[in-house]
Amino acid sequence: MAGEKTRVLVIENNKDLCEVIEALLREEEDMDLVGVAYDGVQGLDMIVQTRPDVVLLDIIMPYLDGMGVLSQLDDLGLEHRPRIVVLSAFEEEDMVRRCARLGADYYLLKPFDRDNLISRIRQVVHVEPAIAKPKADRAYCARERSRERDGDRRPRGAQFDLETETTRILYNLGVPTYFKGYCYIKETIVLVTRDIGLLGAVTKSLYPKVAEKYGTTPLIVEAAIRYTIQKTWKQGNPDCINKVFGYAVNLRNGKPPTNSFFIAKIAEELRLEMLEHAQ
Repeated sequence: MAGEKTRVLVIENNKDLCEVIEALLREEEDMDLVGVAYDGVQGLDMIVQTRPDVVLLDIIMPYLDGMGVLSQLDDLGLEHRPRIVVLSAFEEEDMVRRCARLGADYYLLKPFDRDNLISRIRQVVHVEPAIAKPKADRAYCARERSRERDGDRRPRGAQFDLETETTRILYNLGVPTYFKGYCYIKETIVLVTRDIGLLGAVTKSLYPKVAEKYGTTPLIVEAAIRYTIQKTWKQGNPDCINKVFGYAVNLRNGKPPTNSFFIAKIAEELRLEMLEHAQ
């Protein structure tokens, strides 16, 4: 592949993260973004259409998850099987092993920094297929991030309460509790943490569920959440915002994230905590 650009396909449910990755790849002269898919079914189709060298693959997606994509790759009849970099917020040994058995080449934890992502793409292009997960190479260790972030973590052995933990994170971020949008944000995060599939139907299912509970309309829910996030981004706790949202803070040039990204990122943190608590 000397002298040729590495063709990269992104299969990732989070549209904000896709924009971030696209901006990163655009800066690399030896890489070319050939497409973006937001679910596994669309992703398989785009693998056939675009013939990428490397696929950045999310694990949790609607319709068909990352495991499903990996398991169906060999059925596509490809002459050139792309190298797979799995993107995940969850550090589970069993999940890493399953990805390896299904042919993944690297397992990268979210949030990751720019240099780590770019170097991993280059690495998998030039090495024999074998999953890599060296602790020294990780941009962030999920468990360490959780401990750093949560000086007021619950005592070991205490029962995990999703609503309480959601309230704790929102408080640490500095989300104004007196805004109506605060209630809507908290409710959406709880719902998405329990059912990740709602991220694929934010306007069709998630907002209507919240609107029904509070006796309002989905449009009002969406607008109130957006306004509350904007205020939090300007007036909230910058240290906590940086810890939770990582790379997205700088790459968005001070602009607040979309409703979906804000909700998804906190839901990821809570799902990780739930997994750790269950161990």
